[in-house]
Amino acid sequence: MTPVIRAVQADAIAPAAHLTFPTLATFFSQATPAEAPTVPLRIAAYDGATPVGLALALYRKDRRQAELLSLAVDKAFRRRGVGTSILQSVEHHLRTDNISEISARFSDAMPGASAFGALTGGAGWNGPVPERMRIMGPVGNALEVFRDRDKLLTRASRDGLVLASWRDFPHDARGHILQEIAEGRAPGWSSAGLFSDTFDPDFSMVLTKGANTIVGWVICQFHAKPRRWSFPVGWIDHEYQKRGWLLVAYADGARRLGERFGPDAVAVFESTMGLPLMWRVLEDRFAPHAQVADRILRVDTQL
Repeated sequence: MTPVIRAVQADAIAPAAHLTFPTLATFFSQATPAEAPTVPLRIAAYDGATPVGLALALYRKDRRQAELLSLAVDKAFRRRGVGTSILQSVEHHLRTDNISEISARFSDAMPGASAFGALTGGAGWNGPVPERMRIMGPVGNALEVFRDRDKLLTRASRDGLVLASWRDFPHDARGHILQEIAEGRAPGWSSAGLFSDTFDPDFSMVLTKGANTIVGWVICQFHAKPRRWSFPVGWIDHEYQKRGWLLVAYADGARRLGERFGPDAVAVFESTMGLPLMWRVLEDRFAPHAQVADRILRVDTQL
């Protein structure tokens, strides 16, 4: 029997939770407040009363953009066109709600990465293209690899770099970041984690030239359940990118974590193609020694 595919509400997600990530299952099982800026879309495939496929997406009507967060098909129903049908249903519902673009991001280390890339490619999506490099491991490993950090920090300090934790910085760094983004001097992704309830003010850092002139920032998020510190992609003004100051900030963040929580404290560092120096350093020097090293790939299409 061909599975039936339809949009479902929050109370239908629990029986299909095995078809997505636990955090997404929890989020999409909750009712969405009417004033929420994002709208959830849940598309499920059923064999009788049994869910055998699930796609989850969020979209914003004001921006006409959507992101596909998860799509999975039960192993017994793969290679039967179910995934393609679910994806087509996602696209149909988004077009109906006047959404013009949808994208998805996934790890190249994900078990189904090749299959997902083939699925979206077969549907005419663009990509996949590398968007971020991500490494994860004990900060002690990072410090062992980055043995010349003290020399770089000394040189950067001599050139005027000052690193301050978010908690200790006396000025409005958040307002500065938002202004830089609004005026086009920094990309929107550079604020990743800024408004999250996992934001860590002790290991998030402000980079300044001298005492007060903000030239960059590194945001840190603490995830309590896995006990992991994540550093999403930081940012530094173009004038200072080639000086390696952002790399120095990451290294100092690892040092601070190691001093407070020991060398086994787990950290996640990221870079983007927009910061080629950081990308090369993470890929060439750190990835070979990391517990996990992967690339975040992006696919997208116009609807």
